[in-house]
Amino acid sequence: MAKESYRAQWDRSRAYLETGDLGLALQELRDALSLAPDDVVLWEEVFNLSLLGGLTQNALAAALRLRQLAPENPQFLGLHAMAALLAGKLTEAVPLFEEVLQRDPESVEARRQLARALGIAGQRGRVRTLLEEAVARAPTETGAPNDLAVHYLEHVPQEGPALAASVLAPVLEAHPQDPTTHFNLALALRLSEPAKARHHAQHAAQGSDKALRSKAQQLLTMIPA
Repeated sequence: MAKESYRAQWDRSRAYLETGDLGLALQELRDALSLAPDDVVLWEEVFNLSLLGGLTQNALAAALRLRQLAPENPQFLGLHAMAALLAGKLTEAVPLFEEVLQRDPESVEARRQLARALGIAGQRGRVRTLLEEAVARAPTETGAPNDLAVHYLEHVPQEGPALAASVLAPVLEAHPQDPTTHFNLALALRLSEPAKARHHAQHAAQGSDKALRSKAQQLLTMIPA
C-alpha cells in the first residue's frame, strides 16, 4: 500500500501505467524512491514494471535491492532467481532456484522453475527428475505435467510420446478445455493415433492464445490423414 510520503508519485505512476506510458510510470517510481529509498512496496513495483517492459537488468537490480532490504524473505529470493534467469545469468540463477527449493522442499513451482533453468543449462537428466517429482505432487494441474510432456517429447527417444500421453491424460480429464494440454496431446499422438491427434489439434486451434493457435494449425498440416 502506498505511503503518504510518496502518494502523489504513486498515483501518477498508476495513471501513466493505465495509459501505457511505462517509462513515465517507472520515472515516477524512481522519484518516489528518492523520498523513501528503503520502501519495499516501491521496489516491488519497480520490479513488476521492469519485467512488464522487458527491462531485465532493471528487474534484477530491483530484486537485489529487495533481497538487501529483506534477506530472509522467500518471495524476494524467488524474484531474484527469476530475474537472474531472464537476464541470462544462469550461473547466478541456478543456485538461487536451488535455495528456493531447499526452503520449500514440497513446492511444485520451485521444481518447475529450477527445471527450466537447468534445461537452459543443458542438465536434462535432472530436469526429468524434478518434473516427475512435480507431477507426482500435482498430477492434474496444467503446469508441471505439460512441462514434463514437452520434456518427454523432445528428449526421450522412442517411448517419449507414450510417456507424454500418459502424463497428460489425467490433466485433460481435470481440465477438458485446456488448449495447451490438447496441443501437447496432439503432438504425442500424431504418429500413433492420428485421428485423436487431429481432434486435439483442432481443439487447440480454437483457443484464445494466438501463438498456440498458429502452432496448432501448423500441426494439423503435419498429421497423417
